[in-house]
Amino acid sequence: MNKKLLSEADIKEKFITPALIKSGWDEHTQIIREYSITTEFAWINVDVPSTYSQQFGSKQQGGFIDIVQPILNRTMLGWEKATLNVACRLEYVDWNVGKFNETGGNIGEDLWSVVSAISFRPNSQTVIRLNYRLLKQRDILSNPPSITDGFNFGISTYF
Repeated sequence: MNKKLLSEADIKEKFITPALIKSGWDEHTQIIREYSITTEFAWINVDVPSTYSQQFGSKQQGGFIDIVQPILNRTMLGWEKATLNVACRLEYVDWNVGKFNETGGNIGEDLWSVVSAISFRPNSQTVIRLNYRLLKQRDILSNPPSITDGFNFGISTYF
């Protein structure tokens, strides 16, 4: 085996982690694996004409947090340095922040979702991903949320 051709993740998996376990470290509580967290939140003010009804929100907010954990880094299906990841994404959007002028009640129209995913990256420029999304969405009157769920499959490439 030519160690110069191994990635950093390969070296950790083949040499460093086994040495730590052999010396008495607990793989599940003392060895921390790498993961990435991406997050974004936005608060938006929209210039809506005063002649429009309250259903057109002048204030909106939302964001997400995306946590990705590589679970396997190695040559897979002929691709060197391919990665298999699991992910969890939490999302929230309120399309109409505020209160009704007439009643003072909260304007609804928000949604939140939880997404679990598994993805395969044959290289750094391509990802094949399967998502399962559970989505809850309320209407403008804040009625009990409708619940939608389903699977998404996608292929992305960057150039």
